[in-house]
Amino acid sequence: MNKAVVSTQSTGELRVGDSVALQTSDLDKKPFVGKIIAMWQENLGEMMVTLCWFYRPSDLENIKTPYGSHELYLSKHTDDNSVATIQNKVYVLSFPEYCRFYAHRAQTERNVRQCLVVPNVSKWRDQVIPSAAAQCESIYFCRGVYDFRLKRTLKQQLYYTKYL
Repeated sequence: MNKAVVSTQSTGELRVGDSVALQTSDLDKKPFVGKIIAMWQENLGEMMVTLCWFYRPSDLENIKTPYGSHELYLSKHTDDNSVATIQNKVYVLSFPEYCRFYAHRAQTERNVRQCLVVPNVSKWRDQVIPSAAAQCESIYFCRGVYDFRLKRTLKQQLYYTKYL
Protein backbone atom coordinates (compact mmCIF):
# COMPACT_ATOMS: atom_id res chain seq x y z
CA MET A 1 0.00 0.00 0.00
CA ASN A 2 1.54 3.32 -1.09
CA LYS A 3 1.49 6.22 1.35
CA ALA A 4 1.87 9.93 0.68
CA VAL A 5 2.66 11.07 4.24
CA VAL A 6 4.14 9.32 7.27
CA SER A 7 4.35 10.85 10.72
CA THR A 8 6.96 9.74 13.24
CA GLN A 9 7.91 11.00 16.69
CA SER A 10 11.56 11.68 15.83
CA THR A 11 11.11 13.36 12.43
CA GLY A 12 7.58 14.67 12.39
CA GLU A 13 5.77 14.49 9.07
CA LEU A 14 7.62 12.99 6.10
CA ARG A 15 6.47 13.14 2.49
CA VAL A 16 7.65 11.77 -0.81
CA GLY A 17 10.23 14.29 -2.01
CA ASP A 18 11.65 15.08 1.45
CA SER A 19 15.35 14.58 2.12
CA VAL A 20 16.34 12.67 5.25
CA ALA A 21 19.42 11.66 7.25
CA LEU A 22 19.79 7.98 8.16
CA GLN A 23 21.65 6.36 11.02
CA THR A 24 24.98 4.71 10.36
CA SER A 25 26.30 1.73 12.27
CA ASP A 26 29.45 3.74 13.05
CA LEU A 27 28.50 6.60 15.37
CA ASP A 28 31.64 8.56 14.40
CA LYS A 29 30.58 8.74 10.75
CA LYS A 30 28.30 11.39 9.33
CA PRO A 31 24.75 10.19 8.60
CA PHE A 32 23.73 9.00 5.15
CA VAL A 33 21.51 11.42 3.21
CA GLY A 34 18.75 10.33 0.83
CA LYS A 35 15.64 11.66 -0.87
CA ILE A 36 12.36 9.80 -0.35
CA ILE A 37 10.95 8.70 -3.70
CA ALA A 38 8.35 6.21 -2.44
CA MET A 39 6.66 5.09 0.81
CA TRP A 40 4.74 1.94 1.59
CA GLN A 41 3.74 -0.39 4.38
CA GLU A 42 5.04 -3.96 4.40
CA ASN A 43 2.77 -6.94 5.06
CA LEU A 44 3.95 -7.05 8.69
CA GLY A 45 3.01 -3.39 9.17
CA GLU A 46 6.47 -1.79 9.07
CA MET A 47 6.66 1.49 7.16
CA MET A 48 9.30 1.49 4.42
CA VAL A 49 10.79 4.15 2.13
CA THR A 50 12.68 4.00 -1.13
CA LEU A 51 15.54 6.48 -1.09
CA CYS A 52 17.62 8.03 -3.84
CA TRP A 53 21.07 8.50 -2.30
CA PHE A 54 23.30 11.53 -2.11
CA TYR A 55 27.06 11.00 -1.86
CA ARG A 56 29.56 13.11 0.07
CA PRO A 57 32.75 14.15 -1.79
CA SER A 58 34.77 12.17 0.79
CA ASP A 59 32.96 8.99 -0.36
CA LEU A 60 33.88 9.51 -4.01
CA GLU A 61 36.95 8.73 -6.06
CA ASN A 62 38.55 11.27 -8.40
CA ILE A 63 36.60 14.20 -7.01
CA LYS A 64 37.85 17.76 -7.21
CA THR A 65 38.21 19.74 -4.02
CA PRO A 66 34.73 20.15 -2.48
CA TYR A 67 33.22 23.55 -1.78
CA GLY A 68 32.32 22.70 1.78
CA SER A 69 31.52 20.07 4.38
CA HIS A 70 27.83 20.18 3.47
CA GLU A 71 28.30 19.44 -0.22
CA LEU A 72 26.52 16.41 -1.68
CA TYR A 73 26.23 14.76 -5.08
CA LEU A 74 22.92 13.38 -6.33
CA SER A 75 22.93 9.80 -7.65
CA LYS A 76 20.52 7.36 -9.25
CA HIS A 77 21.40 4.78 -6.60
CA THR A 78 18.20 3.72 -4.80
CA ASP A 79 17.57 1.52 -1.80
CA ASP A 80 14.68 0.42 0.44
CA ASN A 81 14.91 1.24 4.15
CA SER A 82 12.74 1.18 7.24
CA VAL A 83 11.31 4.52 8.40
CA ALA A 84 12.72 3.61 11.83
CA THR A 85 16.29 4.20 10.54
CA ILE A 86 15.58 7.84 9.70
CA GLN A 87 17.27 10.24 12.14
CA ASN A 88 15.79 13.51 10.97
CA LYS A 89 14.62 15.56 8.04
CA VAL A 90 17.27 17.56 6.19
CA TYR A 91 17.25 20.09 3.38
CA VAL A 92 19.23 19.64 0.16
CA LEU A 93 19.35 22.83 -1.87
CA SER A 94 20.97 23.76 -5.14
CA PHE A 95 24.19 25.73 -4.64
CA PRO A 96 22.58 29.09 -5.56
CA GLU A 97 19.66 28.37 -3.18
CA TYR A 98 22.13 27.44 -0.42
CA CYS A 99 24.04 30.70 -0.89
CA ARG A 100 20.80 32.69 -1.03
CA PHE A 101 19.50 30.99 2.13
CA TYR A 102 22.63 31.89 4.13
CA ALA A 103 22.67 35.44 2.74
CA HIS A 104 19.04 35.95 3.82
CA ARG A 105 19.79 34.37 7.20
CA ALA A 106 22.75 36.72 7.75
CA GLN A 107 20.62 39.72 6.74
CA THR A 108 17.91 38.69 9.20
CA GLU A 109 20.39 38.16 12.06
CA ARG A 110 21.98 41.56 11.45
CA ASN A 111 18.62 43.34 10.96
CA VAL A 112 19.67 44.47 7.49
CA ARG A 113 16.97 45.34 4.99
CA GLN A 114 16.59 42.52 2.46
CA CYS A 115 18.44 43.17 -0.77
CA LEU A 116 16.22 42.64 -3.82
CA VAL A 117 19.08 42.22 -6.31
CA VAL A 118 18.67 38.42 -6.18
CA PRO A 119 15.06 37.42 -6.90
CA ASN A 120 13.19 35.20 -4.49
CA VAL A 121 13.12 31.46 -5.09
CA SER A 122 10.34 30.33 -7.40
CA LYS A 123 7.08 29.15 -5.84
CA TRP A 124 7.62 25.45 -6.66
CA ARG A 125 10.70 25.43 -4.37
CA ASP A 126 9.07 27.28 -1.43
CA GLN A 127 8.20 24.10 0.48
CA VAL A 128 11.79 22.83 0.21
CA ILE A 129 13.58 25.94 1.49
CA PRO A 130 14.14 25.67 5.25
CA SER A 131 12.91 28.30 7.65
CA ALA A 132 15.46 30.68 9.14
CA ALA A 133 15.23 28.68 12.39
CA ALA A 134 16.53 25.47 10.75
CA GLN A 135 19.76 24.12 12.21
CA CYS A 136 22.88 24.46 10.04
CA GLU A 137 23.74 20.74 10.43
CA SER A 138 20.56 19.83 8.53
CA ILE A 139 21.16 22.03 5.47
CA TYR A 140 23.17 20.70 2.53
CA PHE A 141 23.77 21.72 -1.06
CA CYS A 142 24.09 19.72 -4.23
CA ARG A 143 25.86 21.02 -7.30
CA GLY A 144 26.39 17.86 -9.29
CA VAL A 145 25.41 14.32 -10.12
CA TYR A 146 27.46 11.21 -9.34
CA ASP A 147 27.16 8.13 -11.54
CA PHE A 148 27.87 5.27 -9.12
CA ARG A 149 28.22 2.73 -11.95
CA LEU A 150 30.82 4.75 -13.86
CA LYS A 151 32.30 6.08 -10.59
CA ARG A 152 32.51 9.67 -11.82
CA THR A 153 30.72 12.96 -11.49
CA LEU A 154 28.75 14.24 -14.42
CA LYS A 155 28.70 17.81 -15.64
CA GLN A 156 25.32 19.10 -14.70
CA GLN A 157 23.84 22.55 -14.88
CA LEU A 158 20.96 23.66 -12.68
CA TYR A 159 18.56 21.27 -14.42
CA TYR A 160 18.78 18.90 -11.47
CA THR A 161 17.23 21.38 -8.99
CA LYS A 162 13.74 20.05 -9.69
CA TYR A 163 14.97 16.61 -8.56
CA LEU A 164 16.49 17.79 -5.26
